[in-house]
Amino acid sequence: MKVEEERVVEAPEIITSESGTLAILTKSEIDTQIATAHKFPRSIKKFRDEAMEMVTLTERIAEECMYALPRDGKTIEGPSARFAEIIASAWGNCRAGARVVGEEADFVVAQGVFHDLERNVAITYEIKRRIVDKYNRRYKPDMIGVTANAACSIGLRNAVLKGIPKAFWADMYDAARKTAIGDAKTLTNKRTDMFAYFQKLGATAEMICATLGVSGVEDIGLEELATLKGVATAIKEGDTTVEQAFSIPVKEEKTGRGVQGLKDALAKKEEPAAQASTPPQEEKPKEGQEAAQAGGESAGGESLPFGSARPAREPGADEQEDREDLVPKETSAVPQFLARHRGIEDLESRWKAVYPLVEKASKGVGTALKKNFEELMTKARKQ
Repeated sequence: MKVEEERVVEAPEIITSESGTLAILTKSEIDTQIATAHKFPRSIKKFRDEAMEMVTLTERIAEECMYALPRDGKTIEGPSARFAEIIASAWGNCRAGARVVGEEADFVVAQGVFHDLERNVAITYEIKRRIVDKYNRRYKPDMIGVTANAACSIGLRNAVLKGIPKAFWADMYDAARKTAIGDAKTLTNKRTDMFAYFQKLGATAEMICATLGVSGVEDIGLEELATLKGVATAIKEGDTTVEQAFSIPVKEEKTGRGVQGLKDALAKKEEPAAQASTPPQEEKPKEGQEAAQAGGESAGGESLPFGSARPAREPGADEQEDREDLVPKETSAVPQFLARHRGIEDLESRWKAVYPLVEKASKGVGTALKKNFEELMTKARKQ
């Protein structure tokens, strides 16, 4: 009687990308590059000479080497992705790249990689970019793609500038910055060129001066010019937009007009009373004024704007303020209209009144007005 031998059948090997042909080719490619890097080592002096020459070759190249981002009254400035590309090219014997590694509900995640083949040092840097707007509405697919590309560019820049020691390129960035802004002799022409460039993008001279914190065009010096050139590079690379970089300035009310003028008049009346030894007697409201304050209507029965009650008014003050509180017909008057609010509820009512006008405006103007409204809301909540 034959006894059947027990056979053990081995499971077939599963070929994955890590253990397959792609991984073998990649490993072979990297090993070859490392061997080549060891055979032809870099010269630090040659690197510095070549990089310095490239970043200061022309004024246009130097401008591309820096970026600036206005944020919360401050300016974040530094070397751009174009500067990182020049440094990596001159450094040599290295690999660099970037890719999207994840997409979340509100963010896209990109990873930049820098590998120094000669030193066998690898740096990875991840960056997140929002893919929803300020109203938490998700971007469309095309805009998500643009945002992902911008994230890859930033991740690659950060990885390269972390992989190559800053001590080797810090002075090159300073030299590029000086080349871009020039000197006092060329300030006027370069300033005019920058204003013309931003005005084509929709930013007015008033918006530019407000962002830089200067009172006029003539107050823009070399440092402010460097900031403007950095902002232009940041816009080109997708780090920011014109609407995010520049905001519409809110004009202050002139003394003697509208609500501010009424406050000044009341303050002047209260000063002598505060200095007196005995408190002044309260003036009784005139006939019809009680109804206006309690019911939100004027003495003549006319409804007050947005249903808000008003304090006592001097003769003619109500009529003057009513004219100023009319819903504007042009977007240029919206910031002043919003600035005259009397609290959060009044500000929200004013915003609802002008919102149809904002929606009809151009994209840049509409975004700037919405940003202005949000800033006013933030200040109102703190008060």
